[in-house]
Amino acid sequence: MEVRIDHIQANSHVDGPGKRTVLFMQGCPIHCPGCQNRHLWDLNGGKVDDTLDLSITLANLAIKTGNVTISSGEPFAQVKALAEIVSYLKFYEVRNIIVYTGYTWEQLVSGIAGNWFDVMDALQYIDVIVDGPYRREVDDNLITYRGSRNQRPINVQESLRQRREDGVKAKPVLLNWDNPEICITTDGEAILPIGLAQKFEDLGKVEKTRMCGQTR
Repeated sequence: MEVRIDHIQANSHVDGPGKRTVLFMQGCPIHCPGCQNRHLWDLNGGKVDDTLDLSITLANLAIKTGNVTISSGEPFAQVKALAEIVSYLKFYEVRNIIVYTGYTWEQLVSGIAGNWFDVMDALQYIDVIVDGPYRREVDDNLITYRGSRNQRPINVQESLRQRREDGVKAKPVLLNWDNPEICITTDGEAILPIGLAQKFEDLGKVEKTRMCGQTR
């Protein structure tokens, strides 16, 4: 199956816990005010790839860490391709898959975000969803791996299990990403929330990189 993507980032520390391989898919219909990835909005932009070939590339890049993040744009705008990619990644033994989406969990599981069967097909292979649109009014420089406070890290498999047991009104199971986190990479670099960066300026160069509630 064909999929439109922008690029792959082989090593990232700001798109979820740990060292991660990140796929940036192309296209987004949500258009959050203040979005840092406006160039990814165009549904006809980027380049076309094959879902199987792409999944093999991602799995090979993540072979040591087992961590893949899928971001964009809006991954669920290409939900059939997304479902194929995450299923292939699990087949190739990628251990942890995070997907960032501008839709809420409630929109995804109710079918508002797209074809319900395709969405549920994708969710069965995803470990964590970070849900919700970016909202400038609740941007927070002390949160990790997110752009604004409303976005929730959700344990997908536990949430689906809860939903099967308790029905459609079951709330998603949230992960605790609210404590400011400092990560030291194998290269000796510190990855930390922007709000903590000033405290470390005397220790070395502080660079503001791609925003995800982080700096380095």
